[in-house]
Amino acid sequence: MIIHRILILSGILLSGIGVATAPRAAAPPPSAQTTATAAAGVTSRITVLVPEDNTELIVDGNTIGKAGTSRSFETGPFAGGTTHEFTVTATWQPNTYTTMTRSKTVSFRAGEPVTVDLTIDDPDDRVRVIYVPTPADVAEAMAELAGITRDDVVYEPGCGDARITIAGIKRGARRAICIDIEPARAAESQVNVKTAGLDDRIDVRLGDALDVKDLSDVTVVFLYMGDHFNMLIRPVLWRDLKVGSRIVSHRFTMGDWAPDKTISVMSDDGGVYELHLWTVTEDVKRRLADRR
Repeated sequence: MIIHRILILSGILLSGIGVATAPRAAAPPPSAQTTATAAAGVTSRITVLVPEDNTELIVDGNTIGKAGTSRSFETGPFAGGTTHEFTVTATWQPNTYTTMTRSKTVSFRAGEPVTVDLTIDDPDDRVRVIYVPTPADVAEAMAELAGITRDDVVYEPGCGDARITIAGIKRGARRAICIDIEPARAAESQVNVKTAGLDDRIDVRLGDALDVKDLSDVTVVFLYMGDHFNMLIRPVLWRDLKVGSRIVSHRFTMGDWAPDKTISVMSDDGGVYELHLWTVTEDVKRRLADRR
């Protein structure tokens, strides 16, 4: 089957999970009129549902500049019965510190209407969170709450300047991995780790933490990345972390996974900060298996 890319668009909506096509009626006998229509080509009405009014919608690299949570465009024309595809990408900000991106590639037959629903959470969503530093004494409290021992391996996604990772190593962890998607932050982390004399124990990486899929050696995870990121990484933590591993999050929670413990920390900077602790158990492992 030959699949053609859409090259001409005139308005659409974001990423999506479901694709619905209208039922096809039985084809009438060929006639001069239908033969002429097939030769001229047919169009498809594409409707894209996006999460928020201000979502930026891109279709095959072209920005669709319409507002609203339902956006439509006409394709083609294409020869009747041929198959085509397009990729939609939605980007929006659910809050002032988080940017979400959701993409989907959709195939369709020329002449058929298609609805793409990008309002549904997808495991392949991507999140960018602005850097807000955790006070140094709060970072130390996170390491204390984790109950770090010399056998622990620490992991921190979105490490910023690596102060929380460094606190974990100073608390006694054997080694650590931290990663940040921003080159400037990763470079700053590398400098801070070297200055602390810990570059032989802390592996600083540049990249998207959601692309790190194997955390089987990790026993402690530090988070300060927002609710959206926490929910995306939660299945990975449930799958990869060993029973007994701990997760400590500054401020943000994990949906319906209730923390084992929550504490409030008064920082020297005058603010009060909430820290949450979870422990991976056999029940958590079963919970993940039940959802598959």
